[in-house]
Amino acid sequence: MTMLGRKVSPRKLMGLLCMGVVLAPASLAQADDAIDFTISEGRVVPTQDFAVKVSVLGAAITSRGVDMPVTVRINIAGTSYEPFGAAGDPSSGNVNDHSPPRHFIVQDTFDPASGIDVTGTSWWTSGRMYLQRNSNEHSPSVKVLRDGDPVPNIDGFDGQAGAVDFVRDYIDENTNTMTMDVNQSIYLFELGTTRLSSSAADFQDLVVLVTLGTSPAALEEGDLADASYD
Repeated sequence: MTMLGRKVSPRKLMGLLCMGVVLAPASLAQADDAIDFTISEGRVVPTQDFAVKVSVLGAAITSRGVDMPVTVRINIAGTSYEPFGAAGDPSSGNVNDHSPPRHFIVQDTFDPASGIDVTGTSWWTSGRMYLQRNSNEHSPSVKVLRDGDPVPNIDGFDGQAGAVDFVRDYIDENTNTMTMDVNQSIYLFELGTTRLSSSAADFQDLVVLVTLGTSPAALEEGDLADASYD
């Protein structure tokens, strides 16, 4: 599985210069914009009205050295979104194409307790579905991380890049914990094997970042030049 190119997180680049000293990076969300949420059975559940930005940080899965297509669907408050191409079409919806991270901002706001879950699907190169996993299906094939969680200690299969390499921009190496904005969560998908005890289960087949905001306009600010909209 080949690691995709990624932009450096704004969190790693932002800082305040005071008398020649670079202070700690500024948070992407100010205190007034912070959206509290819980993670329940693979679903992110905000506690107040919210907007959503979804970013595919990477997708990488191969069969006999050949890339397998991967598609993604976002589910919010009972509505499905397919911002990166048709989730049922491995040709038009493939995100395992070695492209930089891609972003999508839903142009709507949602009521509190509206859950956000993600569906990832891998496909044979023939176009036949291989594995599909939804984060809310009580599936151990999907891990959901938030700020402060331990860094996933999962080796890449057959000496390849591990899950940690896909979330490198969101790691505090001093504490070995995830260092995301308080409004963010990351979904790690295993779409290559159902035997999670196998060394092939490296949880880097699809990596999705979800960022919450108070409104679509708030999420449009900052490093979103590549964002797409519904």
